[in-house]
Amino acid sequence: MTFLATIWARLSGYVAAAGVVLGIVISAFLYGRSDGRQDAEAVQAKSNARARTQSKEVENEINGLDDRAAGDRLDKWMRDSKR
Repeated sequence: MTFLATIWARLSGYVAAAGVVLGIVISAFLYGRSDGRQDAEAVQAKSNARARTQSKEVENEINGLDDRAAGDRLDKWMRDSKR
C-alpha cells in the first residue's frame, strides 16, 4: 500500500499539471469555435444585406419600365423566344 501512495505522491503533481493544460486547450478550442461562428454570422449578414440591396435595385429598375421594355429585357431569359 505504501508503494501505491509513493507513486501517487510523485505523479499527482504531473496529473494536476496535465489537467490544467488540458483545460486550457479545451477552453482555447471552444473560444476559437465561438469566435469563428461570430465571424461567419457577420459575413453572412453582410452578404444578405448586399443581396437585399441588389434585389431592391433590380426590382425598382423593372418597375420603372413599361410593358414593352420589360418584355424586351425578359426575352433573353425565355427559352421559347429563340424558336
